[in-house]
Amino acid sequence: MKNFNDLGDVCAIGIGVLGALLKGLKAKFKISTIVISCVIAGILTYSVTGIIEMYYNEVSPKIIILVSFSVGWVTNEITQKMDEFIGDVYTILISYIKTFFTKKKP
Repeated sequence: MKNFNDLGDVCAIGIGVLGALLKGLKAKFKISTIVISCVIAGILTYSVTGIIEMYYNEVSPKIIILVSFSVGWVTNEITQKMDEFIGDVYTILISYIKTFFTKKKP
């Protein structure tokens, strides 16, 4: 993987973002969730490819592309679940605050 370092990292980031984008479009997520997932997928893909290149110098570019796409796909799923979790926590918190202030004081 001698000549794959610089251009390969950019390609791997693009493949990771593409994986997140395809997963988001397939599952019909909200646009904001898709954009956040793509950004996070790019960052995680860059990190994962850096770790792979650090320990395995002569890994095939095909393996890097497969890992990058998988990271993007999984990142979108994690981001979507976190979005649902934060929405649920927000709803619970708002309902708790409303009940706290509407309680009748004796």
